[in-house]
Amino acid sequence: MNVQAARILTTALGAACGVLVLAALLQYAGVGRGYRWAADDPDSAPTLPGGTVDEKPLKLPPASAFAEVEAHPLFNEDRAPTPAGAEGEDDSNAPQSPLNITLTGIISTPVVKIAMVQDKARNQSVALKVGMPLEGEQASWTLIEVRPRSVVFRSAANERAEVELETSVVQPTPQRAGNTRPTRTAANTNNGARNANAGSRDSGDLAKRIEERRRQMREDAENQRNKTGKGKQPPNPQVPPKK
Repeated sequence: MNVQAARILTTALGAACGVLVLAALLQYAGVGRGYRWAADDPDSAPTLPGGTVDEKPLKLPPASAFAEVEAHPLFNEDRAPTPAGAEGEDDSNAPQSPLNITLTGIISTPVVKIAMVQDKARNQSVALKVGMPLEGEQASWTLIEVRPRSVVFRSAANERAEVELETSVVQPTPQRAGNTRPTRTAANTNNGARNANAGSRDSGDLAKRIEERRRQMREDAENQRNKTGKGKQPPNPQVPPKK
């Protein structure tokens, strides 16, 4: 241990000894001797400040005391009283829009169930969870159940409607008994005819070009024979003549 570390350790030990000596002197002087545990008897406990609790039940004033509040309701914009019979109006007898949707898909997991529907009234695709209503004219219909192949809606008039999942399946074309050849539609027949005509034109053009090339080669050979003379072979163009 070096000298500097020894000095620091000595200073720390001296400070700790000083604190212990100070605590011993305070205890010897009687500091803290006046504190003790409270007695177990609740009657000897000091009374806390504050009033006593009123145990009498609350009694509301008569209804006539609220006449001014009823004459000017707080939740009405004009503060005018609600007309008689307006509160008891029932909208359940109002005409309900018929359910006009198509079920296009279902998402079912242990956590959430979603129905993909096509709202024909608005021509819009909508994704609904259980408990969500439709929008627009069909807002009175609410999705209440999602099944594996269908969904159930309930209207405000407590009417239930089940909508099945629609799947697009291509129906096979009926064939006559004993006829194993596939039926060709008019479009396929027209396409085949156009392809056949195009192939015929291409074949005719190719034959015409071949015939022209042969005629040109015959003319070139005839001209070459006329230049070299009768009975003489034309010189080989690949071998140069000797000088």
